[in-house]
Amino acid sequence: MDPSEPMDSSEITSGKRKNDLDEGDNALNSTKRAKDGEQHGEAFLQEADVGITEYVTPGWDGFDAIIKHRFSDFFVNEIDQQGNVVHLTSYTDADDPEPPMTEEDKEVEQLGVPENPQEAFSAGISRLEAVLGASDAALIKAHLEGTEQQPAENRSLLLDRELSKEQRKQVYLVTNNFLATQVSCETVEGKLRFTRRNNVDERADGRTKQRKRGWGQSWRHVGEHCYFVMQKENHDTMDVLNQIARNLRISPRSLGMAGTKDKRGITVQRCSAHRVDHSRLVWVSKKLKGARLGNFSYGDSELKLGDLGGNQFQIVLRHVKGADAQSLSAVLEGIRNTGFINYYGMQRFGTQSISSHAVGVAVLKAEWQDVVDLILIPRPGDRQEVRRAREVWMESKNASQALKLLPQKAALAEYSILQSFAKSGGMSNAAIAFAAIPRNLRLMYVHAYQSFIWNSAVSERIRLFGVDKAVPGDLVVKAPGFSVPKGSKGVEDAESAEGETIRTEPTVVTSDNASQYSIYDVVLPLPGWAVKYPEHKVKSVYTELMEKDGLSPARLGKHPLKEYRLAGAYRHMVIRPRDFAHEWMRYNDDKQALIRSDSDAIEGKHVPESIEFGQHVALKLRFDLPSSAYATMLLRELMRKETASGHQSKLSAKTGY
Repeated sequence: MDPSEPMDSSEITSGKRKNDLDEGDNALNSTKRAKDGEQHGEAFLQEADVGITEYVTPGWDGFDAIIKHRFSDFFVNEIDQQGNVVHLTSYTDADDPEPPMTEEDKEVEQLGVPENPQEAFSAGISRLEAVLGASDAALIKAHLEGTEQQPAENRSLLLDRELSKEQRKQVYLVTNNFLATQVSCETVEGKLRFTRRNNVDERADGRTKQRKRGWGQSWRHVGEHCYFVMQKENHDTMDVLNQIARNLRISPRSLGMAGTKDKRGITVQRCSAHRVDHSRLVWVSKKLKGARLGNFSYGDSELKLGDLGGNQFQIVLRHVKGADAQSLSAVLEGIRNTGFINYYGMQRFGTQSISSHAVGVAVLKAEWQDVVDLILIPRPGDRQEVRRAREVWMESKNASQALKLLPQKAALAEYSILQSFAKSGGMSNAAIAFAAIPRNLRLMYVHAYQSFIWNSAVSERIRLFGVDKAVPGDLVVKAPGFSVPKGSKGVEDAESAEGETIRTEPTVVTSDNASQYSIYDVVLPLPGWAVKYPEHKVKSVYTELMEKDGLSPARLGKHPLKEYRLAGAYRHMVIRPRDFAHEWMRYNDDKQALIRSDSDAIEGKHVPESIEFGQHVALKLRFDLPSSAYATMLLRELMRKETASGHQSKLSAKTGY
């Protein structure tokens, strides 16, 4: 059978069911199976543990290759909301970097204010003399040259005569430019009051702050946000943004981003900075570790999570064995035309034997001691210092001692919990300790549980009904973005920061309307109290799995803490990539980069070329996906191999590099 053709339900259901619900496939049992695997040298979760079991295209045995052998084998370029692929093309260029000059700006420029403060002071007094007369100018000069440290009431001088509007304007022009650091000036009932500065600005609450020089530049002509493109290598998005904030001495909250990107890879994305001139970003770019900034422009709004159309991936699969151009052509064509199952990838569940979704069960049940124990328990695959810290904690329950061994960046959740216990002097309140973890990381655990249920439900939907069409009882929302071919029209859904469709009310497929929808319109709910569930046998997956974990859809809306109450959302079941392309390459050196980055292009480096008789074979892929889809799930459809990072790390280790 041609792999580009979708399989029907009979072909699927006749195959072996890899993860039968009757076997007790709930979150805790998945973790138990992973622990059992550790005894046989497997220190990582496997796809079946998180509900990933099915394929779209049948009749293909797959091939061996290594994913992310080097971080430079995985490129991601963000796609903006207009469908344009974001590239870093310049380190210095900016759109409209200088404000247009107003008439007042021109007048100020013509003043020719000296840079030397003393010269500027003398010139300012001379100009005041021309406007106010020698007597008043001398009075103001004597006032400004008086003792600086005096009570506020003695620092003010009121000229006891009224001035015309034009005279006051000319005085302001002098005080704001020639004498800005010495005096402030205001009009009181037509008279001018001069208040000598003490090099600090008074605040209403009585405290003082150092006077800011140069603040007040008008941003209105271009907007208050400076947009920039960031290329990072083998660093977290937030890590680089925090570097920028530290160097510029601004709050990280001043920086926005359209989406987070993988750490292990070379990624390009858009970010924004509130009231930061692009020249400062050019400066800080040279100080960053593992990142470069460029393509600066200005606008009115901050970039927020979800302000993107998707991502373009360029991926190198190294050490390809068991496939060549001829054998793989039909499978590649099948993915191009049919797509792949939109599973949540293994990254969603963590890299170790105890899955994030198992912790999520305990969080949703508010069993805080179990939550803490699952996070802190020793596990194979840890870095040496992390493993030792866990062991010290388990042996002594001494949080301070364990904390000394634990690197914060390598184990943020564990570090936060132990730090909370160390401060409290005991471990009596596990709920408070868990709350010490940053909010986005805490929510990751409950979202991982939703993802586990969704993956399991999708696998059952495909086993029962195949992937050739929508069937009665399915839920459908017209496929957005890359799920439909270019030129076709679909309904764009509101999307959350993580890409799941929300607020869009799905339609239930019936025998009368089934012909109006395709498999790309079918959605399944992430469990919650506010979503619809399919009106066929797949609905039982949700209830059975949650019951085994002591949960239910209704209970997901009744958590004692509001932030863990899950309304639910919808996610498309099958995704088709856009602009799917591939290239075969031969190479000799595993250290050789096989893709040119945007910064390489700026610096004039050549595009890597295939070596005719190279020792190793690589397959390069390029494709676009919606922001919610996992590229590794496309690779899984192609390779038919385990995508868990632990498995891939073992393959890399075997190469000796």
